Amino acid sequence: MIGVGNWAHVAKALRHRDHYLFNLTLVPSLISLWAQRTGIGWLAWDLTHSPGWLGIIAAADLLPSVFLSPFAGVTADRSNPVRMMWLTQAIIMAYSCALWLMTATGTIDIWSLFAFALITGLNQPYSTAARMVFYPTLVPKEDLGRAIAINSTIFNLGRAVGPAVGGLLIGPFGVATLFFLNFACFLVHSVNLLRIKGRHGEHFERRRKGLWREIGDSMAYVARHPGIGPMLVLLTVSSILSRPVAEMLPGFADDVFSRGAEGLGWLLGAMGAGGLTGAVWLTRRGTGPGLTRVIVTQTMVMGATTMAFALSGSYWLGLAMIFAVGFAQTVAGTGTQSSFQMAVEPAVRGRVMSIYSMVWRGTPAIGAITVGWVAEFTGLSWAVAGAGAGCMVAWLWSRTLLARMAPALEPGPPGAGRP
Repeated sequence: MIGVGNWAHVAKALRHRDHYLFNLTLVPSLISLWAQRTGIGWLAWDLTHSPGWLGIIAAADLLPSVFLSPFAGVTADRSNPVRMMWLTQAIIMAYSCALWLMTATGTIDIWSLFAFALITGLNQPYSTAARMVFYPTLVPKEDLGRAIAINSTIFNLGRAVGPAVGGLLIGPFGVATLFFLNFACFLVHSVNLLRIKGRHGEHFERRRKGLWREIGDSMAYVARHPGIGPMLVLLTVSSILSRPVAEMLPGFADDVFSRGAEGLGWLLGAMGAGGLTGAVWLTRRGTGPGLTRVIVTQTMVMGATTMAFALSGSYWLGLAMIFAVGFAQTVAGTGTQSSFQMAVEPAVRGRVMSIYSMVWRGTPAIGAITVGWVAEFTGLSWAVAGAGAGCMVAWLWSRTLLARMAPALEPGPPGAGRP
C-alpha cells in the first residue's frame, strides 16, 4: 500500500532512469501542446464567432476516442508499448508542423482546422492506449501509483502554464507561433523517446483471440467488476456534463467576460492551475484507503463549481470557480485512473484502460456538441449551468454505491475486489 503523504515515494519513482528520461521532455511538450490547444480554440472562434463551431471542433478532436479506443486497447495489448508510444508522438509532431505551415501562409480555414482536429482525434486513442501500457514499463509495480500521479501533475502543469503562454503569445506573435512551438517540442520529445528501453514490463502469457472477442472480453470484465463498472458510469456522466466547459471558454472569454485572447489564456491557465493543485494534492495523498470516497465527493464539487462559474457574471469570480472546476476534474479523473490501474488484471490492462480513455477523452465530445447546440438558443451561461446541475444528480446516485466500489478499487490483499 502506498503511504499517505510520503514524498519519499515520489523521489523513488523519479529515480528510475526511463521514468526520468520520459518526464524530461514531457514537460515542455505538454506546455506547448496546451498552448496549441488554446491557439486552435481561439482560431476557431476568430474564424466563426460561433459556440456551435467550438463544439464541432472539440468533437472532431474528442469523439473518435468513443469509437476507436477499444481497437486501440487491443493494439496496445498486442504491441511493443515503447514503439507504439514513439509512433503516436511522432504523428503529433507531424500534424503540428502542417498546422503551423498552413496558418503561417494564411491558407487555413475552419474546414482545414476541422480536418486537423479530426487527425488529432484519430491519433489520440492510440496515443493514450500506448501511454497506459507504457507507464508500467517505466517503473516497478510498487511505484506505479506514484508514477501515474506524477505524470498527472506534469500534465496539469502543462494545462496550467500552456494556455497562459498561448494567450500571451497570440497577440504579439500570432497563433502560428504556438503551432511551431509544439512542433519543435515534440520533435525533441520523439528523439528522446528513442533512448527509453522499457525495462519493467509485466510478463504474462498473451493468448490472442479474435479482435471482437478480445474487445468483448474486456467489456465483460469491466461490467462484472464491482468497482470499475460503477465508477466508469460515474466518470461517463461527469465527463459528458462538466468537462465541456473547457471547450466553451473562448466564448466565455469573448462574449461573457469581454476579455479576448488574453482573458482566454488566463481562464484556461486558472483551470489548469486548479488541475495542477489537485494533481499535487493527489500525488501527496497517494492511492490509500478512502480514495473512492474522494472521487465521488469531487464529482459533487465539480458540478457545484461548474454552475457557479457559469452564473457568476464576474470575471474574477469566474477565475476562482474555474480553478475549483479544474481541481475537482483532475482529482476525480486521475484518481479514477489510478484506482483502475491498481485493480485491473495485467492481461487486460491495455483494453480496460482504453475503455477508461474512451470515456475520459471521448465522451466530453458528446457534451461539447450538446452544450454548444443548447448555447445557441439559451446562451453559454445557462447551457453550462445546466450541465453542472446534472453532475450533482450523478453524485447523489454514486453515493449509494460507495460500499460496493471501495473494497474493489482500493489497495488491499492480492486479488481483493477482483471479479
